[in-house]
Parts: sequence; structure tokens; C-alpha cells
Amino acid sequence: MKNATLHFEFHISITALIMFLLKTWRASAFGVYGYLNFTRNGFLYSLIFREHSKKFKPEDMEIRIEGKNCVVTGANSGIGFATAEALASCGATVYMVCRNKEKGETALSKIQSSTGNPNVHLEVCDLSSISEIKSFASRFSSKDVPVHVLVNNAGLMEQKRVTTSEGFELNFAVNVLGTYATTELMLPLLEIASPDARVITVSSGGMYTTPLTSDLQFSDGKFSGAEQYARNKRVQVS
Repeated sequence: MKNATLHFEFHISITALIMFLLKTWRASAFGVYGYLNFTRNGFLYSLIFREHSKKFKPEDMEIRIEGKNCVVTGANSGIGFATAEALASCGATVYMVCRNKEKGETALSKIQSSTGNPNVHLEVCDLSSISEIKSFASRFSSKDVPVHVLVNNAGLMEQKRVTTSEGFELNFAVNVLGTYATTELMLPLLEIASPDARVITVSSGGMYTTPLTSDLQFSDGKFSGAEQYARNKRVQVS
């Protein structure tokens, strides 16, 4: 019985060691690959950000921003939902830009319920379509309200190469063109709110895993959704 126990413990220890080494190898390989591909400045900025993030104080979020109009794209889930909810909890008037109306309405209801803020609104727009973005911007402009904060959060990582009806690779259409077009068309409303206006684009550290190339729509070579996403995120901050 004692030998069986020792064998069991030894087996568990070996398994744990193998899992640890495997995770370490994967993390190291990912880090080395990124280090060899991203710029030196990008690497240094990532280290600086890591240090600054340690100084973040939760109480800095304890502010009231009633009267501020905030537009958040991709707001029905993830970072976008959390951002919209946080802004609403601070008293802001929030406009949630979502592609899916049903999911958007569900998210809106949750935020109104959790924050008690009735000034949360849904705007339906497919950010892979320039024509839809133009229609959204036109509708929103008719509200005649300034935009104090625009959060470009909507993003996509489609693993297959799909082309939109307007002829653009889908990831590129959402992550790059959609972000640019939304910001450009919102500029007049942001300028009204100046100097308090802010544009925040949610990028990703994943951009450091691949270099930026001129093949923005990934027309050449074997398509990779993850690599295209990384390229798109590099474009956002370039």
C-alpha cells in the first residue's frame, strides 16, 4: 500500500512538472517570437505600461460625469460592456454601438439595471460596413449632442478569409477601416465637446507578436486570423 502511495505521488509530481515545463516553454516561445518581431520602442513601452499599471488606484474611478456623452463600440460584451457599464455607473449618458440588436438590447437592460442609470441607449451598426457607419454617424449627428468620449472597442478575429460586400477582408474592415471611419465621422461632434473630448482605441498586446507589413488585407500567403488580428492592432496605433 505504501509503495502504491509513493508511486501515485511520484506520478502526480512528474505530471505537474511536465505541465509546468510545457507552460513555461509556451510562454517563453511566445515572448521570444514577439521580441524578435516587435520594435524596440514597442517593447520598452510595454515595460513602461506594466510599471504604470501597478500605480492604478481604484478610487480614481470614483468620479461623477453627468452630462458627458460617451459612445462605446462593441458594447454588448467583454471590454466594451464593462466600459459602458463603468461609464454609466459614473453618471454618463452612454450610447452602446452594437451589431446585433437583440444582444445589444439585452446588454443595455443589464447595464440600466445594475447602474440605475436610465441614460443608456442602443445604436445598431455593423462596423464592417462603411455605408452602415455613415448611416449611423448621420443618425447620431441629428441628435445634435456633443461627443465627449469615443471608445473604439469593437474588434473581430475571423479565422477564415472572408470578404465583405464592399470588397474588404473582414478583420481589416472591422478593426481598421471601421475604427478609422467611426472616428473620422465623429470628429465634428468631438470638436464640439473640445477640449474635454477623448478618443480611446482599444488595441492589444497581441500586436507585438507579428511585424506590420504592407499587405494590410492579407492577400498573400496562407491566411491566419490571429496574425491578421495582430497586424490590425498594429495599424491602429501606427
